[in-house]
Amino acid sequence: MPLDEFYVYSPELDNYAEQLQIAKCVRAQGRDWPVPWQNTDFPQAENVNTTGLRLFTLDIARQWGYRLAPPADPESARLWEEFATTADAFFPDAELDEILLHCTDEVRTVDAEFTTTFDGVNYLSGLALQAEEVVLQDPAVIEATAQWRDCLEPLVSFSLRSIREPWTEMPPRSAATAWGATADGTGTPSAEEIAVAMADAECRDSSGLAGTKYERSWDEQQNLVDQNRDKLDRIREAAAERKAKLLTIVAENAPKAP
Repeated sequence: MPLDEFYVYSPELDNYAEQLQIAKCVRAQGRDWPVPWQNTDFPQAENVNTTGLRLFTLDIARQWGYRLAPPADPESARLWEEFATTADAFFPDAELDEILLHCTDEVRTVDAEFTTTFDGVNYLSGLALQAEEVVLQDPAVIEATAQWRDCLEPLVSFSLRSIREPWTEMPPRSAATAWGATADGTGTPSAEEIAVAMADAECRDSSGLAGTKYERSWDEQQNLVDQNRDKLDRIREAAAERKAKLLTIVAENAPKAP
């Protein structure tokens, strides 16, 4: 999509760099905050694109149904999960709470760019949402969505009448619950879930919905890029500078890779 080139800033990298600096401050106070090594590319799962958008194709449906694919870097994910579990076990601890608050304030006082850079992400998300709303009201997309419903509804045990946009609203909560879907979207899909997901993917293609929505989304995002090019260029430049700074912080403070 045309807006994708401006998604340079990584909230995950920013959070990691901040946690490393907080850990350094906490250690200076005589306590431990064991932030582990992380893959600073923060690669997405196979069915998520670089901007965090969930992807859905017939091949993806065949492998994972509607579930999130496994982490692209299992070791990095495992280490962070272990850190979160260890950190949770520290509490309640009033002394550590006070130290963490002090260290967080100290880090953010020095690093005033933390919130301003995130404002750029919010601006990009706002433009993407604006484009999406226009696309969903496009007559061709509305018609293709109706054809998608007509294609899929005879093949499933639940109603699709309330589904306005299948990329974010499928499957309905009732179906996900029946299939045992977890809150984080992981887990092993059942045969029924995979069958429905594959039929869904095929109907999105055969109805023309996938192609029509993609084309309309591209056009609308390109219009917004053309209208906001100067600001978007500034956001990308600031994000690139921020990323370089964060990688330097990580290089100076992160543990060695396992």
